[in-house]
Amino acid sequence: MKRPHLIGLAIGVVVLVVAVIALSAGAPAPGLIGNGDLTRLGSEGARIVDVRTAAEFAGAHIEGAENIPLRDLPQAAEGWDRAEPIVLYCAVGDRSSSAAELLQSMGFERVYDLSGGIAQWEGALAGGAQTAAAEPPQVATSGTPVMYEFYTDW
Repeated sequence: MKRPHLIGLAIGVVVLVVAVIALSAGAPAPGLIGNGDLTRLGSEGARIVDVRTAAEFAGAHIEGAENIPLRDLPQAAEGWDRAEPIVLYCAVGDRSSSAAELLQSMGFERVYDLSGGIAQWEGALAGGAQTAAAEPPQVATSGTPVMYEFYTDW
């Protein structure tokens, strides 16, 4: 008599485990992510936030990102949906790590941090860095050689 209940319970547990795995297979767990995860999350509508300064953002940024410097993030995030996925990045990962901790402390559920920041990004960039790399700046010179001496005997 007890065996049918155990079999039913075992089947129920297996179905529950399979359902949890199937539902969570599409998105990475919140935390550090790589290039592929950022691309997938961006295509699924995640908010991509560059927490660098406005000058850094103008130089180059990941396409589709919005610029909210770290110091402005608490005020900007007040009106955001706490369940919306948010991907953060900076130059190498230090500021975005701080930003992720901040958003999590504010109750955001799906916060992702691009590991290594824009320095390791392999995708397309927007901003001035691409044009600067393609065409070197022209520097006006007088033609007179200049010599600098940096040695001092103190």
